[in-house]
Amino acid sequence: MGPASAVSATSCEWSDYIADDFSFIDFEPGSRVVDIGFGAGEQMRRLSARGCRTFGVEYSGALAVHGRQAALDVCRAAAEQLPFRSASLDGLICKVVVPYTDEAEAVAEFARVLRPGGVARISYHGLGYSMRYLLTDPNWKRRVYGLRTIVNTLFYRAIGRRLPGFWGDTIYQSSHRLRRYYAANGLTLRKEHRAPRFAGGPVFIYHVLEKTVKVGG
Repeated sequence: MGPASAVSATSCEWSDYIADDFSFIDFEPGSRVVDIGFGAGEQMRRLSARGCRTFGVEYSGALAVHGRQAALDVCRAAAEQLPFRSASLDGLICKVVVPYTDEAEAVAEFARVLRPGGVARISYHGLGYSMRYLLTDPNWKRRVYGLRTIVNTLFYRAIGRRLPGFWGDTIYQSSHRLRRYYAANGLTLRKEHRAPRFAGGPVFIYHVLEKTVKVGG
């Protein structure tokens, strides 16, 4: 999981593109749920209030320390190398972290740690997210961010690796690619929540997944 981009989006900028009917916390009480990229811990606290056993993973060392200081059960780790046993978790949530990872490795790792019947609730960036930056943002640095995200994604699609350094820190996702990863890792897409689009592409992609097939030994 790479560091979050310096380009951040506020809820005010993107509120019109969010799927209001999507819930990250719809898990049964007692479920063991990990939040990948827990940030300030809001989702973890809401899950705990529902009676879930929550864990947090964050790439940022500073956020991991802050989470521990706030008495959250968290650690620093990458989405591609989660510190959990295989098939040990009932649920997983991940809020737009995958764009900053090797997406294929991250999805495979999500599938590994979920037990059969376990559920993941994940949001991603779609092409419309980058296009909106590229075509409408008045700040030229954010327009470059949109462009390099698109270029890096095309490169990743072609050879399976991201560009090095600055140009390769972010990619957008597509439902087509994600479905391939799901099929390869025993995940079934149970629901795709529709959200507003920009320039014909999804700004955010919202998926509810279930671990239905054991893959490997």
